[in-house]
Amino acid sequence: MPWLIMLVFALASSGCASLQYDREYDRVKPGELHGKLVVQWIDPDKFIFVPDPEEPLSFSRHNQETITPGVMYTDGGSIPRPLWSIRNYSPWGYAPAYIIHDWLFEMKHCQLPGYEKYDADEAALVLAEVMKTMLQKDQKAQPDKLTFYAIYEAVRSPIAQKAWDSGKCNRVPTRGGELAPLLPRTEPKMEYVIEFP
Repeated sequence: MPWLIMLVFALASSGCASLQYDREYDRVKPGELHGKLVVQWIDPDKFIFVPDPEEPLSFSRHNQETITPGVMYTDGGSIPRPLWSIRNYSPWGYAPAYIIHDWLFEMKHCQLPGYEKYDADEAALVLAEVMKTMLQKDQKAQPDKLTFYAIYEAVRSPIAQKAWDSGKCNRVPTRGGELAPLLPRTEPKMEYVIEFP
């Protein structure tokens, strides 16, 4: 995966790719983000996404379909560590998009209700829709179409397809059917919350 993202980044940085990433950005339709994004730190680079009981994170697509992630393990975005120092390439730079995308993989791997509506390409498109929604929310800045394109192409890669096809179901244990995860003997050391109006 690291070599692929670096290759996409290099191609997207070239002038010849500029029209391509403009086209991709323009064709993706934004939606609406709602709720809170809450993750609990478990171990280094290992988190649990926990839906807020009153304001769960959800994404409404342009076609009115709504995706509301459930409790799951996550590492944020699977961005190679050497790229973390580049602006907008941290594993949490587009956290809502990564969480929604992870949830579609979780649905597929665990055959949760609705999983049959998605394939790897559609999951990549949903990630792109969430990213565009976030980019358009910031009216003061020009959208970062280069980052958008590089991440979108990476999640459409053959490596992403292989992860979609062969990933394993790894559900977070729950207490009595509730969405609160059954954590290790100690409570999580840290909790992050991002809210969307």
